[in-house]
Amino acid sequence: MSDADSARLARRTAIAAVACVVGLAVVAVAVWMLRPQLAPIEVSQQTTYIVTPTRPDGWVDYPEAVDWMRRAGLDAGGANAALPLLGALGQSVLPLDVDRGAMLERLGIKDAGSETSVLKPLREFAAADGAGGQQPNEPPAATMEWLRARCPAGKEQASFARIRAWLAQSDGPLAELRTASQAASLYVPVPRNTHGNVDRVDPLRVADAAQALGCRAAVALLQGDAPASWADVDALWRLGQLLARAASAGEYARALEFWQRAETGTVDLAASPATSPELLSAVQARLGAKLGFPPATETLMFRRLEMLDAAGTPRVPVPRAGAQQVGGPLARVGTAAKLEAINQRFDAVDVAMQTGDPKQRIAQVDQAARAAGQIGAAGRSLLGTEIQAVSCHRLASIAIALARRQRDGGKLPASLAELGDLPKDPGSGAAFSYAPDGARFRLYGVGADGHDDGGDPVKDAVATAQEPPRLAP
Repeated sequence: MSDADSARLARRTAIAAVACVVGLAVVAVAVWMLRPQLAPIEVSQQTTYIVTPTRPDGWVDYPEAVDWMRRAGLDAGGANAALPLLGALGQSVLPLDVDRGAMLERLGIKDAGSETSVLKPLREFAAADGAGGQQPNEPPAATMEWLRARCPAGKEQASFARIRAWLAQSDGPLAELRTASQAASLYVPVPRNTHGNVDRVDPLRVADAAQALGCRAAVALLQGDAPASWADVDALWRLGQLLARAASAGEYARALEFWQRAETGTVDLAASPATSPELLSAVQARLGAKLGFPPATETLMFRRLEMLDAAGTPRVPVPRAGAQQVGGPLARVGTAAKLEAINQRFDAVDVAMQTGDPKQRIAQVDQAARAAGQIGAAGRSLLGTEIQAVSCHRLASIAIALARRQRDGGKLPASLAELGDLPKDPGSGAAFSYAPDGARFRLYGVGADGHDDGGDPVKDAVATAQEPPRLAP
C-alpha cells in the first residue's frame, strides 16, 4: 500500500471514529432527554383513589388508610373484638405472614396466654383417641344424624359423649367468643411490608369459632334449653357482622359461614316447641335491630386499595451490606397509567354492584366481570357472598314470623302474603318461595346466581323448618 493510500485510510478511520463518538453523544443526549422523570406521580382520585394519608416520601400510605377505616368503630370508645378472639383462638388467629409478637404489642397485649387453653377444633378432638362410632347410651341414629350435621368432625364420627366432652373443654374459649360478639369492632393493626395483605385474622382459624358456637347451640336445643341455644346463635349473627365489616375477601367469605350457621340455629329455634313465645318475640326483635351484612362494595374497596398499593409502591430489592441500591429510578415508570387503569376497572364493577334492581344488578356485574377480568371476577364473588348472607338473614326472619303465626293461630299460613310486608329475595327481588307441610315448612330464594333451581340446597338459598329432635328425659 502506498503512502497516499495509507494516509487516506487513516483519515477515513479518524472520520469514522469522530462520527461514532458524535453519534453516541447524540444518543446519550436523547436518552437523557427521554429519561424517566422522578417527579412524584400526580396524586388524585383518578390515579390513586385516595389522596391521604401519605408516607414521608409523599406516596399514598394505603395500609394506613385501611388501618384508619378499621379503627373508626373504636374511636367512640367501643370494645375491640380482637382481644377476646385472641383469648378464644390464640395467636394462630392472626395472619400467618406477620410478626405476631409485634402485632400483639400494638394491640397492647403483653401476655397472650397459653396456647393449650384455646379452642381446639372438634375434628382434632374427635380424632385424638378414636372415641367415635356407636357408644353406650347413644341417642337414636336419627338424632345423631341431625346433630352431626351441626357438629361436623371431618372424617370422624364423633359420639354424643365425645361432642359433650369437647364442648365442656371448650367452655372458656366459647365464653370469650360471646364476649367478642358484643364488641363494637374487630380491629387488628394492618401489617407492614406484606405486599398488600389486608387480612386481620386467619379466615381458616376463625371458621372453627363458627362451628363451635353452632354445635353448642344445637346441643343446647337438643337438651331443651332454647335460651342457651339462642345465646350462641345470637353470637354467630353478631360475629359474622363484625367479621364482614371492613373485611378482606377471605374474611368476607368466612363471615357468610357464621351467618349460615346462625340461620340454621334460628330456624331450628323457630321449629322447636322448647322455644317460648317470649323468646320467639325477642329473637324477632333482635333480627330486626341493626343487624345487616355489610355490602360487597365495602370489601371491594379494600381489594381496590390492596391492588393499588401493590401496583403503586416500588418493590425495590434491599441491597446487600455495602452495595449500592438499584432499581429506584425506574420503579414508578408508567405507574400513573397503571393505577388509572385499575381504578377504571374497579369503578365499572362498583357501579354495577350498586344497581338497585336485584336481577339487573346480577346481570350488570356479570357483564362487568367479563370485561374487567380478575377484578370483575372478584366483584362477582363478593356479590354472591352478600346475596347468600342477606338471604340467610331474611329467611331466618321469615321463619320466626311463621313460627309466631303458628303459635298464635294453631297452624301455618297458606301463603307468605298473609304475613303482610316481608323482606324480598335479594337475588330476584321477588318474594321467597314458601311451601307449608303440616307443622313443617320450606323457604327458599334463588341464591347467588339469581337463577331459580327449584330449591336445590346447593344452588339456592334454602331454609327447611321441622321440629328438632329432643333427648329423652
